[in-house]
Amino acid sequence: MPPKTGLIRNWVSASVQIANACAVSGSLIHAGRPVIGIMMPEAWTGSTIGFQVNACPGGTFRELYSDNNQEVLATVGASRAVAASAAIDKLAPWYAMKVVSGCKGSQENQGAARTLVIFYEG
Repeated sequence: MPPKTGLIRNWVSASVQIANACAVSGSLIHAGRPVIGIMMPEAWTGSTIGFQVNACPGGTFRELYSDNNQEVLATVGASRAVAASAAIDKLAPWYAMKVVSGCKGSQENQGAARTLVIFYEG
């Protein structure tokens, strides 16, 4: 049998959901594996997502900030695939994450349940 050719990927996907009239998703344990992208749902309220993270099982979730004290945010839209960026790269060291619609102090509740697909290295 000849060797396989082409691109071989080592990634995993998982879904998180933000419930109707809420702004924060359920948690996703990615155990420090780098997040490489996010697939946004076909309907989405708002243009920004932030993140809450924790460091260990049972830990407290807190808003994610960069080393220059800025909240880590990504610009998004409905039906978009968001590739890894400087913002998303900051999720790598954490045990688990939640996605926040909007930013701290200005969260945007979703008009229906929304499911996001998170891709991270396997």
